[in-house]
Amino acid sequence: MNATSSGSISRRFFLAGTGGVLLAACGSTDNGSAPLDTSGADVSESDDSSTSDGDDFAIIRYFTDPSITAGSDRRLALGVADIDGTLRAEGPDELRAGLLNEQGELIVEVIGRRRIESVALPYYEFRLDVADPAIYTLQVDLDGARADASFTVVEVGGLPFAGPGDRLEPFDTPTASDGRGVDPICTREPPCPFHEVTVTDALAIGKPVVYLIGTPAFCQTATCGPILELLIEVAGDFDDVTFVHSEVYTDNTATTPAPAVDASGLTFEPSIFLVGADGIVVERFDVVVDVSELRDRIATIA
Repeated sequence: MNATSSGSISRRFFLAGTGGVLLAACGSTDNGSAPLDTSGADVSESDDSSTSDGDDFAIIRYFTDPSITAGSDRRLALGVADIDGTLRAEGPDELRAGLLNEQGELIVEVIGRRRIESVALPYYEFRLDVADPAIYTLQVDLDGARADASFTVVEVGGLPFAGPGDRLEPFDTPTASDGRGVDPICTREPPCPFHEVTVTDALAIGKPVVYLIGTPAFCQTATCGPILELLIEVAGDFDDVTFVHSEVYTDNTATTPAPAVDASGLTFEPSIFLVGADGIVVERFDVVVDVSELRDRIATIA
C-alpha cells in the first residue's frame, strides 16, 4: 500500500525487472477505487556467466526499500522466481548467499531458511548483521546460477515508521467500545479478538505487544487475511503478550486511510510490530510471514 496526498492507498507490490513491471502480492480492490503509486518487491535477475549449466532465476524482495535499520539480526524476506517473475513453489530448504558491501567485497556468508508453513508460497528468511548504514547486496547462489538483491540500510530512527531499536509511539487505535471513526473496526468475519484495548493501553500495561496493521477484507491475494489468521492461531500460546489489530481504511469504501496508518508512517501493509515490555520494537514483519517464524519470534519477547 502507498499513502499519497490524495488519501488513496494501493495495496499492490511491484516486481521490477529489466523486462518490465509485473504485478504481484496484494492487488487493487474491485470497488472502483483507483490505486496510485506502489512500493514493494523488486526482481533481481540471475547472472550465470560464471557457469554453463545454471538455471536462471530471480530474487524477489518482500520489503520496500529503505526499510531496514543498522544493527544485528536484521530480517530479509526473499522469494525465488523465474526470470518472468513467476514465483517458484518448490526450492531447497536453504539458500546460500554472500553479503557484499558497496565495493562488492564479501563481508560474510549467510544462509536463508525456507519458510512455507501456512503461507501460499515459500519465502526465505535471512538474518543479517549490518552495523553501518550503507547499500548492501545479498548475492544468492542456486543450482549453479547467481542473483543479486541490493538493499539500503539506514540509521535507527531514520525511517518514517518504527523498526527494531525504535520506540513504538502510543496511539489510540479503534476498539470494540470506541471505533474512533473507523467502521468496521475489523473487516474479518467474525471480527478478530484483538480490539479490546488500544495500542496506548497495551503499551501502558508493561507487557510485550504484537501490533498488526492490515486489512483482511481488501487484500486480493493470500497475504493480509492469512496473516491475521496466523496471529489468531498463535495468540493462545502467549498469555503474557497483548495483541492489537488495526484496519487500514476508515470504512468499506477502502478509500480513506485509517488514522492508525498515518500515525504509523507506513506506506505498505500488512506489517506486524513485535514490541518488548519496555516499548521498544524488537521485530517488524512486512508483507509476508509464516506461522513458524511468527511463533519463533514472538517467543523471544514473551
